[in-house]
Amino acid sequence: MRCALPILVAVAAACAPERVEYRDRNPLSDRAKDEVDHTLPDGTRVVYRDPRPVTAGKFGATEVVAPTDQASVQGVGATGVSGPALELRIEHPDGTVELRAITPAQVIAHLQHAIRNREYPPFYSQMLTREARKEWEARGGEPAFAAWMDEQRSAVMEFLNRTSYGMFSSDVITRATGPKTIELQLTPQLHGQFMFNAIEFERQQGGLKLRGLR
Repeated sequence: MRCALPILVAVAAACAPERVEYRDRNPLSDRAKDEVDHTLPDGTRVVYRDPRPVTAGKFGATEVVAPTDQASVQGVGATGVSGPALELRIEHPDGTVELRAITPAQVIAHLQHAIRNREYPPFYSQMLTREARKEWEARGGEPAFAAWMDEQRSAVMEFLNRTSYGMFSSDVITRATGPKTIELQLTPQLHGQFMFNAIEFERQQGGLKLRGLR
């Protein structure tokens, strides 16, 4: 997916300039719920648009760069790049689903899809880090993960939606926490408005995986 960094445009108005932030739609999002044009508290108007088609996939056109062993955490979460096309979701003839992600936005979109459709097995087996899956195995495995996600459904989705909205703004802090790990955290002024404040990822097995929410 070729994603451009948000573009801030000042539009002439009768009283004061209007700030408009354009964002490319996520190929896995529910457009009716997750990517609705809206206005941020500072008055900036967020407008979503479809990215330029590159290659057809299950959830629309996507193009990303396949990671290498030398790729940095910053590279894993980068946008505005081009390279070999990567289909994020593949449904095989035997009914199995293959998920792929190399950016935080793609992992978040997979998790939103899993929660929205209660399709947890593919995400559990493919999008969790080895350590996270080991911890869940001790708590009952995929059924326990699914039950927890269903129980926390509203709180998790509210946090994920807010993080997606603010990913390229000052509302979300993105930082590398290790050579292969990255964290997205809501700014302190948003703490208390959501049950969760941060989401952590780690690069494993050639892709980005979910470490956990906190």
